[in-house]
Amino acid sequence: MNEAELAKLYTRYGYVVFRRCLVYLGDVEAAQRAVEEVFLHVVRGWDAFCAETDPHRWFCRCVDRHCLAELRRNRREVVSDLSSDIAVAIANDDAPALASLRKLVRELDPETFRLAVLYFMDELTEAELAEELGVSRRKVAKREQLLLQRARLLLEAESAP
Repeated sequence: MNEAELAKLYTRYGYVVFRRCLVYLGDVEAAQRAVEEVFLHVVRGWDAFCAETDPHRWFCRCVDRHCLAELRRNRREVVSDLSSDIAVAIANDDAPALASLRKLVRELDPETFRLAVLYFMDELTEAELAEELGVSRRKVAKREQLLLQRARLLLEAESAP
């Protein structure tokens, strides 16, 4: 791998990787460090990366693995886009919505958190989620339902006077 190839990859996927790391880690500096680690992984495994048919999906899986491991190690406060309403709140710097989001995410186990990222950010179908997570479609549907229910209850409780 030469510098030009790496620069081309970074130009194409750098923002996607950074944004995904930021969603997981909730901190710009931690996300920047994670981006460096992900691209180092590409450099170290260049042959395997070149054999990949879908580089975007490869980057997403690499970020998922790296960031989930980082979260397990550090138990950081995490921010994730769990609904379009919250995404708008984040864009508008709505502090109460961000606090609600952090509260919900802290309560999620790593598997449910990964499901949330794949579902809301990558917009995978139940079949795709089942394949990616290595579980049945029924289990995916059940986890989705529980996640959405928890998010709704938390948002309703936070918005109640």
